[in-house]
Amino acid sequence: MPLAAGTRLGPYEIAAPLGAGGMGEVYRARDTRLGRDVAVKVLPEHLSKAPEVRARFEREARLASSLGHPNICALHDLGREGDVDYLVMELVDGESLSERLSRGALPTTEVLRIGAQIADALDCAHRAGVVHRDLKPGNVMLSRSGAKLMDFGLARAGAGVRLAPTSHGSATAIAQSPTIAQPLTTHGALVGTFQYMSPEQLEGREADARSDLWALGCVLYEMATGKRAFAGDSQASLISAVMKDEPRPISEISPLAPLALDRVVRACLAKDPEQRWQNAHDVAIALRWPGSESRGASGRDPRSPVERQFVLTTAHVRQLSSRNPRLVGLPVTYVDNQAESDTLVVMLYGLGTDDGQFEDYLRSTPHRAVAITLAGFGLRVRHRPVLSVDDHSRVLRLLLRELVAELQPRRTVLVGHTTGADQFLRLLAGESGAGVEISGLVAYVPNVSLETCFATRLYARLDSSDSAGTLTTLKTLAADIDALEVWVMVQHVLTRLFLRFGSDLEPLRRYAADIAAPFEQPGDPLADWYRAARKRIPGVRLVFTPAEAEAAEGLLARHLESNVLGDDFSEDAFHIEPLHLLDLLAASVITRHVEAVLATSGK
Repeated sequence: MPLAAGTRLGPYEIAAPLGAGGMGEVYRARDTRLGRDVAVKVLPEHLSKAPEVRARFEREARLASSLGHPNICALHDLGREGDVDYLVMELVDGESLSERLSRGALPTTEVLRIGAQIADALDCAHRAGVVHRDLKPGNVMLSRSGAKLMDFGLARAGAGVRLAPTSHGSATAIAQSPTIAQPLTTHGALVGTFQYMSPEQLEGREADARSDLWALGCVLYEMATGKRAFAGDSQASLISAVMKDEPRPISEISPLAPLALDRVVRACLAKDPEQRWQNAHDVAIALRWPGSESRGASGRDPRSPVERQFVLTTAHVRQLSSRNPRLVGLPVTYVDNQAESDTLVVMLYGLGTDDGQFEDYLRSTPHRAVAITLAGFGLRVRHRPVLSVDDHSRVLRLLLRELVAELQPRRTVLVGHTTGADQFLRLLAGESGAGVEISGLVAYVPNVSLETCFATRLYARLDSSDSAGTLTTLKTLAADIDALEVWVMVQHVLTRLFLRFGSDLEPLRRYAADIAAPFEQPGDPLADWYRAARKRIPGVRLVFTPAEAEAAEGLLARHLESNVLGDDFSEDAFHIEPLHLLDLLAASVITRHVEAVLATSGK
């Protein structure tokens, strides 16, 4: 029977259920002695009556307590209250890797970082003589402090491991069970999750550390591609795939992934354990130094992007119109390619998406390049603040000042895509501009008129409290689209948005409403922003696709009639690329336009 809120297990007061697994139910609880929140794992009543299951439950506690590592969920206590056996563990705030993968593949920087942390955790366990035997995305939690390996319920201790004693005398009865001295799985039994089990486990042979490295290879593959390394329509076909098949190379599915990552995973997934990596420590090193192979035809070494954070302080929040105390400590994430260059390229993608959209360019450009995710729009955000476009501009201005102060570039170029282009144009049009000297701006597909804002206006009508109304709004979208490439683009963006935001749509709705608002008033907003940008920047380039050509050409016609773009307008400021909207993100396209504005700024 599930435990009700307020139930006491020793000094621990149950607050709410968190989940359940094969070896127990997990609850959020309060440690009344130390005044901290913890996770309590309770062995179900029907299982606690089986001595062998209780022995396995205690074994998980003893194994976990023998492992002290920042990437392993810490065990605090083991106890028994009446007929209830329980473990007390660190409460990890965040989401499981399985939940994250439900939204698709991870950016390469995250694959490498999370993979190295899991490998570190396995290395700690293996050195202590512990084999996990059930590594899978559901047993990895993603917290703000990093990945946490969970659930040693199927783990096996080797001869060298020392098992910690229990902390409560009331729990010693479990330890005295005669079954603890015997293996809790019989020879030849299958223990684990089929999709991540090694060939030797499927054959019923003994698992060792290299079996965990097979599972790590499966997890790395899934993170990099969004697909499982092995699949089947039935248990039998899945087992056959593991035993006989080779997964498609990562590079075929995710062309931007480093070749070295492909090699690391292939070595993890060798059918013969002797041909695999022999220890997790070496895997962790390989993931932190993924090599420098060229991915492009130029032969240039790719950059090594890393994720960084700009954290809002009290002083920063005081400069915003929304002085919400919860904004203090909010991280603004960005990916930095770490290239050594005196030119800085700062990139911002469109509505509700993130820095990962520019990975191709980050890896190929010789310039120092960073790609920003708007505040609160990141993947792992506990609190999504509702900020206006003007406040987003203020945050971007603060970040730009910090980047320029740290990197001391000779030239800085802004690159915005769709609403990211609108955001940068409005930033430059503000009284304080960008807050730093800017040499050039490339604005991909900025909005020209209310008609080009059709998707943005749709987002502005979304209401998380009215799911039926939201669905109706989405269904009307098809009536407003008359080009296949536009439909594909909108579907792509919508899918990413809903996977990212779920039902927490208000930050997105407010931002979209602010983006569309200027075009609902009389005037020519893009022309105004262009003139303001040209007063501050020598090189400004607006790039459109054929879908926006008519609106862009209409703006040019108005300029011929009444000089709406100003005396500084140059003919090379407008470009129509014969490409799909998402194809504008190709590194070669971005490079061509960035180098063009840099050439203009150097005149």
